[in-house]
Amino acid sequence: MRHVSSRLKTIASLISLKSILVVFFINSMCAFLKTVYHLTVVESSYDFFFAEFYGYFKTMNTLGFSLAFSYLILSRGPDSKMSVARIAMIGLLAFAVSYPFIFITGQPWNESSLHPIFQVTIYSLSTLIFSAWAIMLIIYVQSRESQPKFQMLKQQIAEQSIERERVEMELHLLQAQIEPHFFYNTLANLHNLIDYDAEKAKHLLEELTEYLRSTVHQYRHKFINLSEEEDMIRRYLNIQKIRFGEQLTYQIDIPKTLQHYPILPMSLLTLVENAIKHAVEKNNGQGLIIISASLHNKDSLMLSVTDNVGILKDKSHGTGIANLIARLEVTYGNRAKFSIDCNPNKNTCAQLEVPANG
Repeated sequence: MRHVSSRLKTIASLISLKSILVVFFINSMCAFLKTVYHLTVVESSYDFFFAEFYGYFKTMNTLGFSLAFSYLILSRGPDSKMSVARIAMIGLLAFAVSYPFIFITGQPWNESSLHPIFQVTIYSLSTLIFSAWAIMLIIYVQSRESQPKFQMLKQQIAEQSIERERVEMELHLLQAQIEPHFFYNTLANLHNLIDYDAEKAKHLLEELTEYLRSTVHQYRHKFINLSEEEDMIRRYLNIQKIRFGEQLTYQIDIPKTLQHYPILPMSLLTLVENAIKHAVEKNNGQGLIIISASLHNKDSLMLSVTDNVGILKDKSHGTGIANLIARLEVTYGNRAKFSIDCNPNKNTCAQLEVPANG
């Protein structure tokens, strides 16, 4: 079914007004030349000329367009050679398609001693052979002209496909490089909780399991909705709150109107992880994390993570941020921006600006 649909699209792309006019002109010229030749043999009147021309005109165009139609149906494209068997099939199909029209609209077939069916057959075949060379010639010329362009287009498509696969593979590899720092600390915390607070350890394990389940799901997609990223962030911060207790608080300001916008999986989460690692942990687990999102100029999504610690001394990027910047470049090129600003002992704000349409 897919092959048939693709074939029909190819046929539709080849049928243009210019092609139709070219075939019509060739058929009409063949009809005119055939009439002139016939009149040089048989003396006739002016009215007979137009009657003869009209008959050839109908027949030539019927056969000519039947040939063109048959070629589009049976040919394998400009990059394939035409076998003799396939040419014969094109001719037979053109004959089968045109035969009923010629029989119905042609000249009176009872003027000869032959049966009308034989008359139409002989007339159609003789005219088909006469007009076929012109149609096949134009098809051959067009095929020769289009073949280099077709091959170049195929090569460009193949190169683009290879490049797209390379970029997607690189993106998946980057997404797979999870910062292990969070997992090491969580597992260590879980190990300690098992000894003196089994119920809390169980809760931590449940949160970690749900977090891992959601992240594995997100790796299968190039983009996810902002609402899905928010769910992951909540699970991540809930795990951190089990670790740091009430010292850690967070606030998420993401309007419902923005929750359907597409973003890279774990892009906003990476900024949250960075704030926990470089601010909250170094402040003995105490701090406020504010996650927000807004629409800028209707075509850019602004995502920011702000902490109230403000102790970022070195703005050189760690593994998580470097990974995020690489993913942004692979996906968006120069259409995405990342920035991080620290106001010492007050706050640090990491901000992402990405295209709103993905």
